[in-house]
Amino acid sequence: MIRRIEIAGVSYTIRPSFVMPYMTGMVDDIEKPLFLRKFAVPFWALSYVFGKNPMYWHRMEQSIGRSSIVGTTVRNSSDIPRNLGSDEKHIRILGKKTYVATTVGDECILGVSVSKDAGEESLCDAYNVFKQEAQCLNPDYIPDTINMDGWKATQNTWSRLFPFSVIICCFLHVFIKIRYRARKKHQDIFHEAASKLWNCYYAETKVSFFQRIRRLVEWCQKEKTPAVISNPIKKLRENIDKYKVAYDFPKERRTSNMIDRLMQRMDRHLFSCQYFHGQCHQRN
Repeated sequence: MIRRIEIAGVSYTIRPSFVMPYMTGMVDDIEKPLFLRKFAVPFWALSYVFGKNPMYWHRMEQSIGRSSIVGTTVRNSSDIPRNLGSDEKHIRILGKKTYVATTVGDECILGVSVSKDAGEESLCDAYNVFKQEAQCLNPDYIPDTINMDGWKATQNTWSRLFPFSVIICCFLHVFIKIRYRARKKHQDIFHEAASKLWNCYYAETKVSFFQRIRRLVEWCQKEKTPAVISNPIKKLRENIDKYKVAYDFPKERRTSNMIDRLMQRMDRHLFSCQYFHGQCHQRN
């Protein structure tokens, strides 16, 4: 038996916590199969072990998207992480390239929404889903810091959504850009440049960090390093304020390792599902 109550003109359904929404199953029966979906166990295998048919388990997984991610993950409004990480996962919907705007905090995914492109307006709509869910739980919620890569549209999006939050650029992406282009072609000097770059990362103070970056730029000029190495380092020097501000927030991560680990699992899951095949509907 379920009941419906009305509070301030809004109707709510009261149901037992041991029953899934829409009476689709018992929580104890559903929990273990959906746990295995974290490891990309196919639906036909779940059907073989737990019964039902593959489409039943597919619908059970899809139904999770009806709920607020923040609201079902964070129990207390005061526990919403104040230091976030943000990035976009490249995916395909019916073969067309698109993006999943992902927000993480405290080793947990807190926001996932599809963006049709990597432009500022589309990303703003996608990341705004996290903002609405977080402020629905805590109307005064504003993150202290947001770690992200150097993509300008992402930075502008978060500045629009949370003007008083501090954006911290990911130091790791500077190294990745150099490694991707120089590790094989310029192997003779790559390892030395990478060692000096990480020596800058381990500076203990803002002043030391700034000085090491300056000396690294001078070293690149003296050794006439290839542009694929020197250009990212020069760009790091030009935008150093967005990197050294991390020293004001000791608890904030200076790299995107946390979100990269979580997105790797997302990538394996999407690959096993052959990405998306349906229509994309924006959630309100």
